Amino acid sequence: MSIRRQERVTELIHQEISKKIPLLKDPGLGFITILAVRLSADFNTAKVFYSVLGTPEETRHTQEALERAKPAIRMHLRSLENLKNAPELLFVLDDSAAEAQKVLNVLSNLEKERLTNPPLPDSETDA
Repeated sequence: MSIRRQERVTELIHQEISKKIPLLKDPGLGFITILAVRLSADFNTAKVFYSVLGTPEETRHTQEALERAKPAIRMHLRSLENLKNAPELLFVLDDSAAEAQKVLNVLSNLEKERLTNPPLPDSETDA
């Protein structure tokens, strides 16, 4: 299969899952964003990377809701004329945004501390 076709199918799956998830009626589904889709070379498996805004408990509920929604999402993908077979979906939580925010908070706190406690001049530290 051509790389271009794989890219087109990957983008199609990304768009369709992003459209389908807000329509799901599962109360466990939190505020979710589909970040990326990685389709295997044989088109049999799609890793769907997502992030959730909320507490760890809301994240867990969302993971469970996505597992329950897999059959409905695959059925929707099967109905698309561009796909002969819907790939097996693997939902992968991507918490890199939360980790990046933690790093930014630490850097911000260090900067505040540096501004409130300026370093002593070199001549005073030698004494």
